[in-house]
Amino acid sequence: MNYFRQPARLVLLAVLSLVTIVTLVKLSRASVGTISKSDLSGSWQVSLISSSGSCGVGTALVTFTLNSAGVATNATEVSHSSGCGDTTSTGNTFTVSSLAANGSGTAGLSCGASCGFIFKIQVAPDRSVFNLVDVTDSGNFLEGVAIHQ
Repeated sequence: MNYFRQPARLVLLAVLSLVTIVTLVKLSRASVGTISKSDLSGSWQVSLISSSGSCGVGTALVTFTLNSAGVATNATEVSHSSGCGDTTSTGNTFTVSSLAANGSGTAGLSCGASCGFIFKIQVAPDRSVFNLVDVTDSGNFLEGVAIHQ
């Protein structure tokens, strides 16, 4: 029966280690206070994937600089899609329309005459990124992520 002692000791040591780790680890919350539009001021880069709409399947890169009110009038969109090929659109606007204290809200992107998208957004607690998805514009299926530069 001595051959059972070594594995039993290892199992006991593993269980004790696991119990020690579980009891010492504190649960943390990601919240870092109230998130406001002014927290988002600065340069951003957004990558978008589209799967429908007037240009079909495609990708886009949008760059802009938000002011403290959550508005950018210098958005540039470079896109590549099955229906519209390679395009560049400058002088567009990106506007954070609403933003709750927890970082959820809405934002809009203009992309030329008779073109625009409304996104639901969620800002990360550290304000370095936010995700965006178009769930309101009929026929448009866009989603992506924005990274603070």
